[in-house]
Amino acid sequence: MKGIIPPVVTLVDQQGNIDFEKNRKMLDFLIEKGVHGILLLGSSGEFSHFSLEEKKAYLETIIPYINNRVPVLVGTGGTVIEEVIHLSKFVHELGAQGVLVVNPYYWTLSEEQLTEYFSTIANSIDLDVYLYNIPQLTGQEIPVSVVKKLAHAHANIRGIKETVPNMARIRSMITEVAQSAENFHVYSAFDEQLLDAQLEGASGSINGSSVFLPEISVALYHAIQQKDFDEIKQRHLQLTQLMEFYTWHTSFYLTMKEGIHARLFKGESVGYRIPFINNEQNLTVKINDLIERVYVQGGVL
Repeated sequence: MKGIIPPVVTLVDQQGNIDFEKNRKMLDFLIEKGVHGILLLGSSGEFSHFSLEEKKAYLETIIPYINNRVPVLVGTGGTVIEEVIHLSKFVHELGAQGVLVVNPYYWTLSEEQLTEYFSTIANSIDLDVYLYNIPQLTGQEIPVSVVKKLAHAHANIRGIKETVPNMARIRSMITEVAQSAENFHVYSAFDEQLLDAQLEGASGSINGSSVFLPEISVALYHAIQQKDFDEIKQRHLQLTQLMEFYTWHTSFYLTMKEGIHARLFKGESVGYRIPFINNEQNLTVKINDLIERVYVQGGVL
């Protein structure tokens, strides 16, 4: 899986129930805009907010709806390994191309425990596994040494998403793991890292703004492949401007929901789940202003 893979939000109604019609419309929009894959139930997709039964009901509707138009990754991670394995097998049967598995959160794990955890999952399923390193939410980083050991020991551990603020970690993962393990892929997360990570050898980007402004990330990715330096500069600068949206709300996926509503459901209220509500009355205004400044004035429309 290479290219731009939006970590889609899971749209819900005013009662907090999954809104299947809106989710289908969002997915059609992203695929039409040329994204290269879709990540369902990542952090932005609120995997930690839904019960196992709700996740399964969502996935057994959404994965067949995507219908192999683009490859699908599903966040199946959690704190109960039996549920992680069960859900991973479930999405394999539905046709997902891989699973994204975060390290268990709450307790800090030793390197041996992390290795055992991911090895058990990889040995239990016949599907590509992508590790998910997001230390600001799990409380600890997956050490490069652990990732390297896992990548060399398990053919179906195929990559890692790096949601980290510094390029040094991404660079280390590429040089120490991706360049030594067969068919291992590294994906950046924060938008402003897309260009640098691609130049270093990353396979793609799973970045937040691609959920509501996919055109910019897709254009930058293709410009890098084509070595179109004028286009690279313009789109990279737009992405650095978009980093602003991460600062408006501690649960920044709420801003991403506002962004997709600004594009597709203008005037309709955004649904949330308690306690992850939005009482910031100016968030809608802010995201609309950002889209206007970066997207419309930037010449994309």
